[in-house]
Amino acid sequence: MISISYKEMRKVTEKLWARNKYSVMAKGYEHYKRIGAAFKEAHSIDDLFNVYTLIGEAEQLPHTKKGMRTTLEHMWGYFKKRADEEEKQAFFRTMNTVLESEQNLSKENIAQLKTLVENLLEKYPSDYLSQSHFIKVDSGWNVVFHEDNIEGITKEDYKKASENKL
Repeated sequence: MISISYKEMRKVTEKLWARNKYSVMAKGYEHYKRIGAAFKEAHSIDDLFNVYTLIGEAEQLPHTKKGMRTTLEHMWGYFKKRADEEEKQAFFRTMNTVLESEQNLSKENIAQLKTLVENLLEKYPSDYLSQSHFIKVDSGWNVVFHEDNIEGITKEDYKKASENKL
């Protein structure tokens, strides 16, 4: 990415946050709230870099059952007016079975829960959810779509933007 102004870097960071919201939420709502507040209060490149850093740190955290439940319930909101009662029952039955078990969340459990959303996305598309890092984990957490390009955002981009002082 080329050096850009604070305003452009804020847009990029906003896209990064939007892409990672559900992934962060699945690891704990407290992380989601902290990063959201940090973004809202960001008034400098350094503040935006802090948001970037917090997202990256959250990426390293394990998923929690409570966080997964909150995330899936939020995501269900994108489908609730379009899905039928049978789809709703299947979604919540599977979610509850996985999250109420005595076991810790395994990679298989997480994949099973993500599949619930992916299956609904096939029938009821949502660009926002489809581009979420929670669903689209094949590209890194720091990848955003910016000016018709897919770009990986790095700490060097924030450093360049800070030096640019635009």
